[in-house]
Amino acid sequence: MEFVELKEEDYPSFLQLYNESFPPEERRDYEDERHLSEFIKMKHGKFHAFAVKDGDLFLGFLSYWEFEGYTYVEHFAVIPERRGNNIGRKMLGHLFKTVSEDVLLEVEPPVTPDAERRIKFYENNGFRVRQEFDYMQPPYSGDKQPVKMLLMTHGNVSLHNKDSIRDMLKEVYNVGHGI
Repeated sequence: MEFVELKEEDYPSFLQLYNESFPPEERRDYEDERHLSEFIKMKHGKFHAFAVKDGDLFLGFLSYWEFEGYTYVEHFAVIPERRGNNIGRKMLGHLFKTVSEDVLLEVEPPVTPDAERRIKFYENNGFRVRQEFDYMQPPYSGDKQPVKMLLMTHGNVSLHNKDSIRDMLKEVYNVGHGI
């Protein structure tokens, strides 16, 4: 198993897993591989993603953004047939070792068994739920609605109010003034 920077040859596998793993309101609508490539180029090195592979087999990905004081994990998924094999734990370990241990992410509130399982997974990997303020994930586009989420952090991430995540909201969700 190896961790590699997401490359154009990985875009089809990335997009398939991305679209299967996240509901429409919790993801961007990439039209195709070209659109994904344009998005990455447009972000001028602010958006990053790595894949985990077993030989030529694409096992999963983790996409993230680096901000002052923390790394924001936007999306993270492992192919369904390989879940439960510690791949996700190893992916987080790779992120902590190579990027930062100070990590922020969003997770659905524990209202379904899957959401409870995800929260427990993150807690088992050193994250904690942060409830300093109510959080709604802004919509990815004008035709989508905000989504109630919880924030979780690993390491030393300072959260006091929405100003603490202003840069993330601006870069990731294009939220401007009046945050």
